Amino acid sequence: MSILLQSSVENNLLTQLPRTDFEMLLPKLQWTEFALRDNLYYPNQTIDYAYFPTSGIYSVIAHSATGVRGETGIIGREGFLGSAVVLFAESAPFEVLVQVEGRALRIKKEDLQEAFAKSPTLMAALLKFIHVFGVQTAQTAVANTHYTVTQRLARWLAMCRDRVDSNEFTMTHEFLAIMLGVRRAGISEAVNSLEGRNIVKASRGKITVLNRQFLIEVASGSYGIPEQEYQKILPTQKSRRLDFED
Repeated sequence: MSILLQSSVENNLLTQLPRTDFEMLLPKLQWTEFALRDNLYYPNQTIDYAYFPTSGIYSVIAHSATGVRGETGIIGREGFLGSAVVLFAESAPFEVLVQVEGRALRIKKEDLQEAFAKSPTLMAALLKFIHVFGVQTAQTAVANTHYTVTQRLARWLAMCRDRVDSNEFTMTHEFLAIMLGVRRAGISEAVNSLEGRNIVKASRGKITVLNRQFLIEVASGSYGIPEQEYQKILPTQKSRRLDFED
């Protein structure tokens, strides 16, 4: 087995850690792969692992008491999944679903909790990301309340594009309707609007981003605050791996 080098890990939190922190985690990290629509977590089930994605997109979905589902945010290689682990909760009332297939480095709950307690720098990095994801969740609530479906779709596609190296996503209108909490007809109208302006191209089960900057312009103020907050407290060098500053 080849040695996993910190510089080669495509997860921003892991690459930013002090070398001593990374070497403390290294023996506990295991590769795992996820296919489209895999579930990492189910609501209120005991969490056994945390994950540091190196590719793919993972959707955090809230459930109402009557079973209504809605996406609260997305996570990719900029962060980690399983914040309940470092907050010492046994479970969380959320589902985490794979939007775009990918890989992640997983670590057992007990191992991450032990490392978290030992290292103030690891603790700071993980808590900073939890803060940034909280900002993203708050902005999702603002977007859902005050912006049109087309603006919300543009925001969502721009966020997805930030986290992957491809302009093409496998994405059905039905799935988008669930993620954005709107009727399928509303998604079709929004996609047609973006397609008519040559911002995206839609085909059966796929959406291709043609112009990311125009997506951000359409999204208007619904996009940008979580991305700016991430760069402020977890700054990265500009690279192909994180596009927030492009």
